[in-house]
Amino acid sequence: MKTFLVILLIAPLTFSQWETGASYKIKNDVPENGLGIHISRNLPVQRADFGVKVRAEVNLFRQIENKINYLSEDYHLTAIGSLFFKNFSPYFGFGIGYGELNINRFNWQGFVFTLITGINFPITDFINPYIEIQGIKYFADFDSRLTGKIISTYQLRGVVGISFSINTLKD
Repeated sequence: MKTFLVILLIAPLTFSQWETGASYKIKNDVPENGLGIHISRNLPVQRADFGVKVRAEVNLFRQIENKINYLSEDYHLTAIGSLFFKNFSPYFGFGIGYGELNINRFNWQGFVFTLITGINFPITDFINPYIEIQGIKYFADFDSRLTGKIISTYQLRGVVGISFSINTLKD
């Protein structure tokens, strides 16, 4: 009986699904263009019409303007809730992470908070393109005298990406 209960408790974790992908990102502040990669895993809270997953993401932005190098990186963990419809899946989420902003001699490192919303368009069980909007809050004060530009601590990003689902349970 104990073995049966242990198997029953562990089974949802082994039947879960991994997903990995990449994206192109545009944001409203310098550096403006970047790339992101992510890996996510469905949590055992999956139903036919709703699911929850956790996504780890790395974003890299680089830009050179008037001989000034702009570099922005952030790493964050996001909890995402999805609704499942026949041809698309809208989702929403929030997360926290770590960010860096380097502009020539100005360097900032600290925490970021993220809010996301998007739509996933599953083509097959394996390929999932998506569009997304990310709101990022930097817990910082970007002094324009040091950065050479007015940079907001609240930034919006438009995202176009593709994810690949990997089932850990073979059918």
